[in-house]
Amino acid sequence: MSELVKNAIISIQLGIEDYQSNDPRRPISAIRNFYAGVLLLGKQCLLNAAPAADPMEILASKFVPVPDGDGGVVHKPRGYGTIDVSELQQRFKDFGLGWPPGDVGTLQKLRNNFEHYHSAAPKETIRQAIAACFPTIGGFFAILELSPPEELGDAWTIMLQEDAFFKKQKAESDATFGRIFWGGAFANSELFQCSSCSSSLISQSDPMNSDPSSINGRCVACGEAFGAAETTKLIIDAEFGADDYRSVKDGGESLISDCPECGETTYVTHDDFNQCFLCEHQIEGECGRCGTSLGPHNVSINDSQFCNYCDHVMNKDD
Repeated sequence: MSELVKNAIISIQLGIEDYQSNDPRRPISAIRNFYAGVLLLGKQCLLNAAPAADPMEILASKFVPVPDGDGGVVHKPRGYGTIDVSELQQRFKDFGLGWPPGDVGTLQKLRNNFEHYHSAAPKETIRQAIAACFPTIGGFFAILELSPPEELGDAWTIMLQEDAFFKKQKAESDATFGRIFWGGAFANSELFQCSSCSSSLISQSDPMNSDPSSINGRCVACGEAFGAAETTKLIIDAEFGADDYRSVKDGGESLISDCPECGETTYVTHDDFNQCFLCEHQIEGECGRCGTSLGPHNVSINDSQFCNYCDHVMNKDD
């Protein structure tokens, strides 16, 4: 076993030990150690793919061209900085390695927040970060042809327990929206993100509520409260944000728009869905003057029977 893998295993084990401690200073160490361990495992996967290469030629973050003496150049590592998570993912792709499932991004964000902003994260948020990395670590061990239970020992058992506990909490949180007309069947609820602690454990305070405009959202991890509009926007961004970005990037219309009825950016047109998530307003039919199909991008805010252009023309004629 390489020294890199040994260090990775020790870092993960220390991270779990720190996480379990009741010492308020240990969460910082937990995130730092756990993140380092995950990163080291991924780096070893790259090294195994090219065992004859100089490790720094694989893991260096920056390279500089140097003359090779024959009229060409070779690229040599510059400095001693090594790749971060995003660069690691790109190198996996370059090396033809499949990136394992899981979410290392949340762990990286927590680590950066601790390092640079000295922010505090509740234990639930750290639990989520550990649980989200569980498949990634398992995938790295599979690439390395090592057994996680044998190498990590009790730390692996604890990770399994955290993963199961988090999934239970997540299912319970998502279910609190079940009575809302759009709730209870989220496709991307793992992307929910509390603005205070980044946890995805967002719930509705009153699970019996069925009125979107009366939602009182709450972060299970840190207790942060959200009003109806903020909660709805958080959910919409997680569910449709990526598709909305791609649509606009490809020259199409935005899938998320301002609702002409309530004024919030909560109107969604996606596949067969055409409605405001917050006030349930729907734009239907065609313009009474030109016959153009009406939608949130063209309906007149003055008269919902006409498009903006026709409403402007008619008012101008008056």
